[in-house]
Amino acid sequence: MSASATYVYCIVSSSQPLETTSTPAGPPGTRKARALEIRPGRYAVVSDAPLDQFGETPLAKRLTDLEWVSRAAVAHEAVTESFMSQADAVVPMKLFTLFTSDDRALAQLRSRWTRVEPVIRRLNKHEEWGVRLVFDDTRAPADEPVVPASSGRDYLIAKRRHQGAKDALSSHMRKVAGDVLKALRPFARDARRRAVTAPAGSRSRLLLDAALLVPRTKAARFRVAAERQAKKIAPAGYALQITGPWPPYSFVDKT
Repeated sequence: MSASATYVYCIVSSSQPLETTSTPAGPPGTRKARALEIRPGRYAVVSDAPLDQFGETPLAKRLTDLEWVSRAAVAHEAVTESFMSQADAVVPMKLFTLFTSDDRALAQLRSRWTRVEPVIRRLNKHEEWGVRLVFDDTRAPADEPVVPASSGRDYLIAKRRHQGAKDALSSHMRKVAGDVLKALRPFARDARRRAVTAPAGSRSRLLLDAALLVPRTKAARFRVAAERQAKKIAPAGYALQITGPWPPYSFVDKT
């Protein structure tokens, strides 16, 4: 076996010894995931990462291969997600979190424990759910064709009417987005809104992109509330998309 670094996926809080035998494969090149006990009930999920692939120079070269990075990211998340069912809390680590050895990883985590433990307690028995609201742009007022106006006054009236319809729709979209978040927020301990972007040429307009930190005890009611909102707004061209549960990536501040 070649010399290896220690690759860290996540920190797990569990009242029972952590089971890793059924853990999926990590990023290409890493070995089987295993658990390191940081302190009683607190574990780091790690893999050996051979230095001929994950050393500073070879890793820098592999990071230019976007397909490989994508596969590594999916595998990293799969390992982290696999512990959600048996853990009280899962604190995800960033992709390619590497230490020179198990001892070094444990020493670093323990040295920052006064910041890590509060995060674990805040995330205890909570999961992340994604909320996206989109509007079908084909339902928006169409741009009026340019036609000869009988007078300048008629032209201005037509332009104002069209602009008024667009402004009214924009106002309604903001209201719907606000109402959706207002309806779902009581089921969450925390919420984070992400920047709203849309790919060029898309036929749908992204109005809301948020992550909600939902207690497991409220997950079923959260889903029912989301389904109720989705049915309510669908006839007007809105689609509410709910994803999850996920490890709480959006709620792990830098520790």
